[in-house]
Parts: sequence; C-alpha cells; structure tokens
Amino acid sequence: MFTRTGRRAAVIVLAVVVPCSPAAPTSAVADSPHPVVEPLPEQEIRAAVAAARTPTAVDLARSNLGIPAGERASLRVEGRGTVVHHLAPAFAERGGDLPLAVPGYVAVTAHAGDGRAVTLQIARVTPAGGGAPRWAAVAAAQDATESDLARGLEADEVLYENQGPRGREWYALDEQTLRPLTGGGEKSDTAGAVTIANYTKALRERTATVGPRASGTTADRAQGPGDRLSFLAGVAAAVAAGGFAALRYRRGRTDRHPS
Repeated sequence: MFTRTGRRAAVIVLAVVVPCSPAAPTSAVADSPHPVVEPLPEQEIRAAVAAARTPTAVDLARSNLGIPAGERASLRVEGRGTVVHHLAPAFAERGGDLPLAVPGYVAVTAHAGDGRAVTLQIARVTPAGGGAPRWAAVAAAQDATESDLARGLEADEVLYENQGPRGREWYALDEQTLRPLTGGGEKSDTAGAVTIANYTKALRERTATVGPRASGTTADRAQGPGDRLSFLAGVAAAVAAGGFAALRYRRGRTDRHPS
C-alpha cells in the first residue's frame, strides 16, 4: 500500500537511497571547488529512464494519479529524464573540496490520457535482500516540475535542488554561479545569481562555526534531511543577500514507494 503525504515528502525519501557516486576523501574548502558539478553518465541516465518504465514504477504513477488497479487507462512515460543535483553530503558536513553538487535522482515524467502529468523520482537503491544498488522509482508527484524547470537551463547548466529552511528551492548551476529558477521553464533575473565562490565562503564560515562532527556520528554516513536542513539554515542569511529565495513548493498529492 502506498502512503500519501505532502509534496515535500518525496525529497525525504531520497535521504535513504544510495548516493549516485562513491564518497571520496575530503580536505579544506577551496575558494571555488573544482569540479563544481559531478555529472551523471549518459548510460546511467538511460538506465534510470528504463527503470521508470518497469511495472512497479508504472503502478506507482497510476496510484499517484488515482487510477484504480486493473483499470485500462493510457499512461505514456517519456523517454528522457532530468538529473536533479543536490549538495554533496561530505562537502556540507566537513567543508571538503569535493564536487559541490552530486546527482540526487533522475526525474521522469509520465502523462495520462486525460492530460495530467506525474513525475517519477528514480534513484539508486539497495534491494531489501542485499546485492548491488539498482535504479528504482522511490516517489511520484502530480506535476512536471523538474522537466518544466529544465527548459530554463542553458547548455552548461544542471538543475540543482536546495533544501533550504523555507522549503525546496530550485537553481540553475554551472561552474561559476547559482541562479534562481521559477516555474514553467521561465528564466530568472540574473541579478539574483550567486557566485560559487560566495556560496562556498558561506559554507566555509558555517563549517568553522559548527566544527567537524565527532567520529562515529552522522559525519560517517549519508546525510539525512534533518542534517541538511540544519546545515543550510546556517548559511541562509549569507546566500539570501545574493538573491536566494524559496521559489516554488510542489502542490498536490505525493506517493511514496514503500521501503
């Protein structure tokens, strides 16, 4: 049985999935970490899109749309996905010079025959019985936010989701700047952009204030949603001066795949 929660719960689910890239040793924060963005290989994106077409993923999408099991209803899953990047947990925890942004999940949109859209969030998860991580649908939401926002990206930009103290925030990220995005694929005012150097400086100052985590605590595991929210709340004032703001909350029902 699927559970229904607020739209924001889809992000919380992702805190328990396997990161899309392996962890690496950290060191002191550089003024501008390089590379800023860790890309997801094309073959992995294709694998994620293929996972969105599996019966389990399709059933999750149908459930989110309220289509009863067994009812004949068309559902077209798109053949492309949007990679959503998140702040690298190790970077946030210890201020390391890892890539600032790492792949979080792949968003794949499906369309019902009546015109409604649902977005499947596809992430790498470890099977309950063990084994190698695999791509699987972990959440669904009744909208096409990620694909809509991706239309506002330049060729060298990626979609970056920030879990700020005021909720979900969306940005276009490249090697130099973060710029806010609005809904519907519209491009934001470039005056609101924040340089990577300034953003990194805010992270460095927060790390210096809080200090490193004690051994054996969350510093040694993937960061949970509460950890990230607490960390980003400390740098919110610094980035707000550069135009950061909560841009859009996902509305409607969110379904979560049972763990």
